[in-house]
Amino acid sequence: MLFVQRARHAAAALAKTPVHARTLASLPDQGPEVVSGLQPSKVEAAKKLGFDDQEGIVAFGAGAVNNTLLALMSQVSSNLSLVSRYADDIEKDGVTLHHRGDEYVVPAGDIKLPQTSVIKELGEKIASPRIVLNGRQLGGDYDEIFDSMGPATEFVVTAQNGPSARMLADAAQKYVERHPEKKAILENVVGIDAAMFVKMSATDTRAATVLQPGAKWVFGAYELLGGGGVALNQEVSAKTLEKAQNFTEWFKLLDATDAGAEDTHVTLRPEAVSGKLAKTANNIGGNYGAAIVTKVVQHHAELNGKTLEGPLPYGVLHPDFDVEGAFGELVGKDRLGVVRDQIAAARDMSLKAVGEYHDVHEELFEDVGINKASVLDAAKLYWTELDDNGKRIPSNHPPTHALAVFERRPSEPLLEDVIDAVGVCQTPEMRALLEAFRRVEGDNEPLSNDFKWNEERSWLETPEVDTIKTNVEQAYDPVQLVKIQAHHFQKPVIPDTFVTGLRDMGEHAMSFQERLGEYKAFYENLEVTSGLPGASSSSPVPPPPFYNLTIGGVYRDTPDRTEFKNVSRGYVTHATPKDKELVADIFQRLGVDVQPRQVAISALRSKVLLQHLLSLFKPGKVVCHVPTYASTIDAARNTSQHEIVEVQPGGRFKALFEATRKASAEALPDEPVVLLLLEPHNPTAITMNEAEVEEFHAVVRDCPNVSVIHDIAYQGYQPQQQDSGKRYRDDGMPHKNQIYVAVLSTSKSMYASGQPALYMADKDSLPFLVDHYQRVATGPTSVFVHDLPYYRDTLDDAYMPSVWEKLQKPMLAFVDEHKERWGCDYLARPDGPPFITLDVRDKLEKLGLSNKGFRELSLRLGCPVLVDTGVLRIALTGFDKSKHDEVLPKILERLDFIMSLGPDDEIVTTFKQYNPFYASTGKSSKTVMG
Repeated sequence: MLFVQRARHAAAALAKTPVHARTLASLPDQGPEVVSGLQPSKVEAAKKLGFDDQEGIVAFGAGAVNNTLLALMSQVSSNLSLVSRYADDIEKDGVTLHHRGDEYVVPAGDIKLPQTSVIKELGEKIASPRIVLNGRQLGGDYDEIFDSMGPATEFVVTAQNGPSARMLADAAQKYVERHPEKKAILENVVGIDAAMFVKMSATDTRAATVLQPGAKWVFGAYELLGGGGVALNQEVSAKTLEKAQNFTEWFKLLDATDAGAEDTHVTLRPEAVSGKLAKTANNIGGNYGAAIVTKVVQHHAELNGKTLEGPLPYGVLHPDFDVEGAFGELVGKDRLGVVRDQIAAARDMSLKAVGEYHDVHEELFEDVGINKASVLDAAKLYWTELDDNGKRIPSNHPPTHALAVFERRPSEPLLEDVIDAVGVCQTPEMRALLEAFRRVEGDNEPLSNDFKWNEERSWLETPEVDTIKTNVEQAYDPVQLVKIQAHHFQKPVIPDTFVTGLRDMGEHAMSFQERLGEYKAFYENLEVTSGLPGASSSSPVPPPPFYNLTIGGVYRDTPDRTEFKNVSRGYVTHATPKDKELVADIFQRLGVDVQPRQVAISALRSKVLLQHLLSLFKPGKVVCHVPTYASTIDAARNTSQHEIVEVQPGGRFKALFEATRKASAEALPDEPVVLLLLEPHNPTAITMNEAEVEEFHAVVRDCPNVSVIHDIAYQGYQPQQQDSGKRYRDDGMPHKNQIYVAVLSTSKSMYASGQPALYMADKDSLPFLVDHYQRVATGPTSVFVHDLPYYRDTLDDAYMPSVWEKLQKPMLAFVDEHKERWGCDYLARPDGPPFITLDVRDKLEKLGLSNKGFRELSLRLGCPVLVDTGVLRIALTGFDKSKHDEVLPKILERLDFIMSLGPDDEIVTTFKQYNPFYASTGKSSKTVMG
């Protein structure tokens, strides 16, 4: 607690000791023990450079870097703000920077702490600051940073590891495409890429930071828009460089280096210092190794019946670190040898990773005059600090990764980003270090995929879950249930001989559906003896009902099959006239006016058929609503080389058709444009109205290069849905080489999960498609064809009207009433069954949960929903229609409970404590809307 005490001592000293004017950094260091508030000589010097003492400075992200910058900048500006969800320590204690033997202190209350959700509502000085500091992890919410910029904003300082300048510039370009009104503002902003050849050490409080001796700052100028400074061999304009030089001269006033080293240790380059070089290398060499050793020592301490009290420092990697003195009693003498070996292994892996980082960026290091030996020496130096007598000793300060694993929080994805940028082939040492880190991090990161296949126990068969089960049964409490931890597994290794892009394809929540089934069985088998009405030890009761709101298909209580005779096992090579009559009957029951000669039975289930249909087209443009079925557009992009034009569903079908016209106009000669029309749309459940149907036909008529794949997976769900493909089936397409295909997923409307798709096409294309698929895929399964009469006869015309009248309409009224209080809104208001879809991006941000996190939290509470990229989908077709009246009020009650949860509720804080893997890390997860 040394630095907590020193920080609070410094803050208290301000009230007792008069603070003298601080000398300029270039003069001998004769300042007071505590430096706080505006320093008059610096303020005057800053004003000569055009910087007022009320310049707005807003920092995004709490941490050692922004603590350092805010503490230094507080000498010349009293208008400081910090936007972070992790600022509790700073709110209580302010900021203290230990540097040059002094304490630079910003007292509690001197830094404004606006919540991220209200940044747009702040006053002009905060909403349009002169300087923006971005200390967030890569991949964070850049929009929030750009939203804060206004006419007064002149500089943005990127201060993370990795290629943060390029990533911010890329994000800025995308931002102005969505917000063209901000283009002029962002064009005026000069980027300052802060490559800090410096060690800033965290302490045991986020309010205090140590700036070690030898600090060197290399600033790289870049432009948010236009590529200057971040594009290859493209330097910034003279105007930008002049502004950046002015900022650099201002920064030299702030005591950021050792005394007297300002002119040599604060420099500027005309382009971003790619990759942050030495800072990234030093963090690779210290953060991961110290974190690994922290978990190793923690594990062996627990085996010895002891508890490690805090994360271990960088110095644990230094050869002079006293292992026996530090850990002998903690882990036991018999385990010291193992701990020493693990420390040596972590040190060796760390240095190999640093050397490899230099090798893959050798030209960049050479460009700033640093060779490999110097990089390795700097990494070793990072493990040390100077004591009060100026002697170099093993550092006593823990790195951020060690603190994160100790507190069971997600860590900054530093190595992941480097490996992604460079590629796996050139990074075996960095990957080895990352894999070792993930193994010891354990409950924060996925396990090896091998465990998934070899682990015999399920995630609900551990001693911890047994204890939770006993506690819940003795006294029902949902807080206990959210303590249950799931196992997470890395994706299987992809053979190098396969094409690239396969890892990201398809629906990534299939493992969640597997986990859902396991948890449902566990949950419904609980026998509660206290805490619920009627519960007693002699008469246990089940927990509150489990409501699965993830099912997109239809639940039906259908009679069993009775006809098992004469079921051929031979090939089905074609559909007979009788088969086609049955298929036409099914389509007609679902609202499609079609004749037997106009239908076909695929050999493939609908998802695979859609992917294969897209592969028949030459590479072109596919226009579609997003979100949609990931498997369809991923295959179009990765295996068929189509360009995907994504359209948000908030503009309904009008926006989709406008994008189709634009794609048609921009297409090259002979380049096809495919309109992928999912209707009713999943996940929003919007359906074309009459005007939209007319516009659809107009697009087909006006754009000869546009073909249509109509995914009618939910045909028959909404009675108002029009049979918009009829004219093409009857009369053909208006232009040569145009194609229309409609695909029906039998798992939805027919309650025939996993069975082949049914399809239709325009008059001229159907014969080719039938012939083609007969030749390449033979035909559907014989059992499915045999069972067609059964599927037709068990269609339920009353089911969807019951869903609409008894579940969805009252639920929409309920959502209308409460969505503002919940902190969300519709992605698009549905026209009918089966979904209600909410935009919960702001809510997830406030809760500090990832998409997967909210999904898992809802599962623990017995009412699972699907969440993907900030979109929450409620599916209402998973209930027997005879139970609709009964389940509605209970579903509404449970839904309101879950959607009303706030970040400080015990259920949320406990869930994040026990499931840190699901805390928000700023990166989108990719899940299923299937």
